[in-house]
Amino acid sequence: MIPSAVRGIVTTAALTTALTLLPPSAAGAAAGGDIEKVDLLGVTVISTKPRHVEPGDSWKTRLKLYTEKKKTYAGNGTSRCDTVRVTAHKLVVQCTRVLRLKKGSLVLSDQVTHKGHATATAKTAIVGGTGRYHSAYGQGTVTLAGPLLHFALRVDE
Repeated sequence: MIPSAVRGIVTTAALTTALTLLPPSAAGAAAGGDIEKVDLLGVTVISTKPRHVEPGDSWKTRLKLYTEKKKTYAGNGTSRCDTVRVTAHKLVVQCTRVLRLKKGSLVLSDQVTHKGHATATAKTAIVGGTGRYHSAYGQGTVTLAGPLLHFALRVDE
C-alpha cells in the first residue's frame, strides 16, 4: 500500500503535467471559463398574480422563451415571486426564476422594484443550473414590461 504522502505527491505531479500540456484555450476554460451571453425574450403564458397585491402575497408565472435576435422558440420558464413591500407608489418583490433551455436550465434570483405600471429593470443573479449550465454562476438584468420579460445574462461556468 502506498503511503498517503506519496499519493499526494504523485497526484500533484500528474495535475501539474496535465495543466502544462493543455492548450492555452483549454487551460483558460479550466481556470474560469468563458462568459456566455444569453439574451432571451419571455412571454407570459399564465400568471397567478393577484389584482391587488398585499405584503406576503406570492404568485407563479409561466413563460415561453424566445431568442432575442431570431425570435425562435428557445424553451420555457417559470417564476415564483414573493411580495417584500407595498407602498402607495411602489411594489418590491423577490423572485426565483427557472429558464429551461435546450442545453440545460438556469436558475435566477432577483429583487424587482415596480413603480406603478412602468417598465421595471433589475439585476438578477445566476445561482445555478443543470445540463450545460450545471456549474453556472454570473449575473445579468431582467426587464419587465407588462407580459414581456427581457433577460440579458452573462453566464460564467
